[in-house]
Amino acid sequence: MTEKASFQQNDHQPWPFFWVRSDTARLVGRMLHWRDEKDRLCEECVYGLTERRRLGEDRLHAQMIVPAPLQLGGAWTSISSNWNDGSNYYHWMLDGLTRLAIWDTLPERTKVILPHDLPRFAFETLELLGLENDSITAPSACVQPERYYFCAPTAMTGVWNPIGYQSLRKKFAPYFAPPHSGLPVFLTRRGGTRIPENLDDLEAIFLSHGFEIIDCGTITVREQIQKVSSAPLVAGLHGAAMTNLLWAIPETPVIEIFQPGYLNGCYEQIAFHGALNYVHAINHGQEVFDIINDWCKDLTNSQI
Repeated sequence: MTEKASFQQNDHQPWPFFWVRSDTARLVGRMLHWRDEKDRLCEECVYGLTERRRLGEDRLHAQMIVPAPLQLGGAWTSISSNWNDGSNYYHWMLDGLTRLAIWDTLPERTKVILPHDLPRFAFETLELLGLENDSITAPSACVQPERYYFCAPTAMTGVWNPIGYQSLRKKFAPYFAPPHSGLPVFLTRRGGTRIPENLDDLEAIFLSHGFEIIDCGTITVREQIQKVSSAPLVAGLHGAAMTNLLWAIPETPVIEIFQPGYLNGCYEQIAFHGALNYVHAINHGQEVFDIINDWCKDLTNSQI
């Protein structure tokens, strides 16, 4: 799928992974991009894209008129970015929390500045990680920490890095359920965009093979972790719920179902680093039903 999607998601490694301290940093705009005392922009904080393509991307001209900086005493880092500004579970986990992979190695206790308007699941992950008392949502469009530790993104968005994968697995491991102690799961997609017209039929096929249908938008993050870490088989529609492949145990069979015309290898990248037995299918009517039936029969007969 990574090759079919043609986003070159496997061509950006090794991605530089580092932290650096600045005592003159200004964090500017909605995305809190790092500018120094000479008003230079940190290239890594905008993923190398220093030219603004859309006004909402909050770079360069969008940052020219800003309030006076709000002074923050002590040591701070930030996980706000162009990719982590919103309510997408994938981007929160992969582009946001992975930047804290080296948080424990910083030379002093460092608090975390979060993006604006975080969804419920983001605050839940902070509670699970014990970070709720060490973080604040962005208090201004221009802040100036006394000491700023820039934690670089672990990878280009959608381009996976084993350091980020291992970090999230380690941090959330206390919430894993025993392997193979649960049902096989189908991660459905009932809200947002790219909802298949044949969704009811897809769900019916998986139900007939003993799968539990899970709408991740209706359960807690802890429950998502437990459902997938305990599942002997994982199936799902391409979408943010497939981020939960992070919790599947190695060699778990996985099938990801794509809508025609929207291909992306980001979850295949997670499956690769998790040593999962990943396959994909494109939702072309009866053809995909046959593929799913064959996949389920082969695996449920041998594993359930």
